[in-house]
Amino acid sequence: MKKIATIIVTYNGEKWIQKCLDSVLNSTYSSDIYLVDNCSTDNTLAIVKEYSKEYSLAIEALNTNSGFGFANNYALKKLLSSDYDYFFLMNQDLYLEENVLGKLVSFAESHLEMGIIAPIQFDGKGKKIDTNFQQYIKLSEEKENYFETSFCNAAAWLVSKSCIEKVGLFNPIFQHYGEDRNYCERAKFHDFKIAIVKETKVLHDRNQKMTTEKAIKLAKIKLLTIFLNPNKTKSESMTSGLINVFGISKYLFKKYNSFGAVFQILPEYFRLYKRRNELELEKLKQK
Repeated sequence: MKKIATIIVTYNGEKWIQKCLDSVLNSTYSSDIYLVDNCSTDNTLAIVKEYSKEYSLAIEALNTNSGFGFANNYALKKLLSSDYDYFFLMNQDLYLEENVLGKLVSFAESHLEMGIIAPIQFDGKGKKIDTNFQQYIKLSEEKENYFETSFCNAAAWLVSKSCIEKVGLFNPIFQHYGEDRNYCERAKFHDFKIAIVKETKVLHDRNQKMTTEKAIKLAKIKLLTIFLNPNKTKSESMTSGLINVFGISKYLFKKYNSFGAVFQILPEYFRLYKRRNELELEKLKQK
């Protein structure tokens, strides 16, 4: 039986954390739980500490909210020298079906070329596939029992130890959002593939609605991931970034009737363009 460490990053997650932990503890495939808290100000830690009295649960409480990537890196640095075969990264607002970890590990063992393996994310009630996740599947290549994809968000990732040892940790340049897309691109650079496994299900209990403001924020972060994509040359990154400025702006205009999106995204492109040489050096460090 392969050994898994489940890493859960929390921040003010009292609304979800009990159901999240229960879903891991009730899994038919056991894993060790490592929880990293990003300086919650609600009752998250108190709830988690109550669980630790009854269950084996390692807790790390950080003194700042340094983001998803930093918190996962904090745990992974401690655990990489251990005998874990896989690391399952999951959000605090995610709930596992009982058999999902077993299905992911079984798939991983028969597809060693996959560095990142993800279950299909449904909404919080389990009624329909998560809105954003539908887009990841749509952009993927369908195989017999999985989708080969270029990206899916890291709310639920099974990552092989060999992938982390070769690709490294999350890039700390990304604090909130973007770190998972950058990691997928680096994984592909190192010849790892990414899979979404059919017949798997987790519930992602998050707001399914996207605001214009958040869409623009994510668009700016996507530009940074393009400039740091190790699979692209510097000129390819600049060209792709510029194409995305107008492509994303067109999308935001159609979806949100946002006339000013391009005037917010274009300046971000020029800011990154001025830093292109610096970002190329950062790209080399992450290869």
